[in-house]
Amino acid sequence: MLGAACLDGKWLVNDFKNPNKSISSLPIPNSSIVLPFSSDVKCIAPFKTKCLSPLKKNIINSSFNLFTKRTAAFAKNVREDFSKKTVSTRRREIKKFIADGGYFVDVSQLSGEELFSIYENLFFMRRGAIIPEREINIDFFVKFKDDFIGEVLYLNDNPVGIQLLITSTSTLGFFVDFINIGYDMEIKAHSIGTILMWNNLEKATEKAHALALPLHFSFGFMSGKYKQRWCNPVGVGRTLI
Repeated sequence: MLGAACLDGKWLVNDFKNPNKSISSLPIPNSSIVLPFSSDVKCIAPFKTKCLSPLKKNIINSSFNLFTKRTAAFAKNVREDFSKKTVSTRRREIKKFIADGGYFVDVSQLSGEELFSIYENLFFMRRGAIIPEREINIDFFVKFKDDFIGEVLYLNDNPVGIQLLITSTSTLGFFVDFINIGYDMEIKAHSIGTILMWNNLEKATEKAHALALPLHFSFGFMSGKYKQRWCNPVGVGRTLI
């Protein structure tokens, strides 16, 4: 087999623009999809998509310049792209969090059910919304538990923050997708979201280095001022059909 694509009707599965998604609540990336095609393959895609990654340009009827202005947000290099002042500030925030009784638990130490339960509760605290299709999500967390990465923040032995990250690995690199974030909004003494994102970006960088692969850490589409601080924009493509 030289390549394959999973479809949902006439669309590439999970494409954010598909108006008739079969399932929309699973933690699957939808902003910059890398098609698993051999580099030697050139073909005409019989499906719609508006979120093609520029890492693979196998599709003849695609465009990365015309008729598309969307950009995905990919994290800056934590070792090179942030100022010394920013690095010092982030480390000071983590040190203060730990001094106040905080600590980190790697998601690998949690079962799939535990991970979902923590995410579900903290997502509700942050968003005020319930995750739909709960049983399907639990099954997903259990089945793909080893594909999640990151650390959960605990304060006084209670989980207070989680950045849900899912990964995949290929010869193109180590891919990390930031799905969503949840944290206890009652905590005012610490910037939980910032601590989560910095700590997990460092951990993902270490993992990619250990694998001797480039890191592709996606924050989804380029939107919101905070992504301008954390990320670089990367254009995505679409099929012309």
